[in-house]
Amino acid sequence: MEEAARVQFPLDLPEDAQTLAGGMVTAMQLALDDFRPLDLKPHEGATEEERCLYQRESYDVSAAPGPEGVTFVQITLKPQLCEKQGAIMDMGATYAVDVKGRRILAVQH
Repeated sequence: MEEAARVQFPLDLPEDAQTLAGGMVTAMQLALDDFRPLDLKPHEGATEEERCLYQRESYDVSAAPGPEGVTFVQITLKPQLCEKQGAIMDMGATYAVDVKGRRILAVQH
């Protein structure tokens, strides 16, 4: 409650605000929930680099409409964000999501 009282909302969002279609947001959320669930925690003794890889904020998410109601969602590690000891390969995935059915059809790692 105290935090909410300190938030001051702008009258309008800034000009550089991004509008995303609801279907795209749904597809991204489904993919992120599978890729990095909110309750996923690093293992005991994880290195700084490994802890970074567990954070959703370490990834960029892109989405594009596909055929027959499928939305493709690509999750990629932000370049050099978690790479303390050299390049990290294959830290991402591409999802085929059925938005209307609210389900993941396939995942490519």
